[in-house]
Amino acid sequence: WQGTLADYLEHRQCLQGLFLMMDCRHPLKDNDRQMLEWAAHIGLPVHILLTKADKLKKGPAKSSLLGVRKTINQISADFSVQLFSSLKKTGIEEAHARLDEWFEL
Repeated sequence: WQGTLADYLEHRQCLQGLFLMMDCRHPLKDNDRQMLEWAAHIGLPVHILLTKADKLKKGPAKSSLLGVRKTINQISADFSVQLFSSLKKTGIEEAHARLDEWFEL
């Protein structure tokens, strides 16, 4: 799968960016960091959805967001991050706005 995914992401002409989902309680696992480093290497923008934001209180959720933001800003200025909860419908508008930006809608 690694080769197929790499080929797709590197050569797909219409690809404007990558949404990467991470559990906000356990962000930036080794695979996440590897994907971010690789995306930075090929110049692909990444928007991170810190999922399950409803599982944390506001303070710890904000702390997770700020920690991830600090880390990704060191990797690439083309990366962004937000809190997201499908259960509470939190962050949907912000995610749509990022897609609109990428597709210039």
